[in-house]
Amino acid sequence: MKENENLLMSPLWILHNKKKEEKLDRNIAEQFKDIHELKIRKMIYDSLKWAEKNASYEFSKIFERMPNIIKTKYDNAFIYNYLIRFKGFMENEEYGLLTDDRPTNKPWEQE
Repeated sequence: MKENENLLMSPLWILHNKKKEEKLDRNIAEQFKDIHELKIRKMIYDSLKWAEKNASYEFSKIFERMPNIIKTKYDNAFIYNYLIRFKGFMENEEYGLLTDDRPTNKPWEQE
């Protein structure tokens, strides 16, 4: 479970930083690919599949372990629905989140 929590922090960070009801779109997909290589994105996706099967899990507690966040304004049902929406976003072939194996933009990985 702890591993799933750690992997869910990335999609939840996007939720936390939203200023308004932001669409999960190509821009977010590109940013996500810039940050996470394909192997990690697939691990995040597996954690989202785990989350889907564990709706009663207290996802709001994950925020307590995130840097600089003490409490979230979202209730558990909202967070669960967001995670399921994010899972569908990752499954959308248009964005290539589960197939695009391009290099990340991390400076230490550049030649």
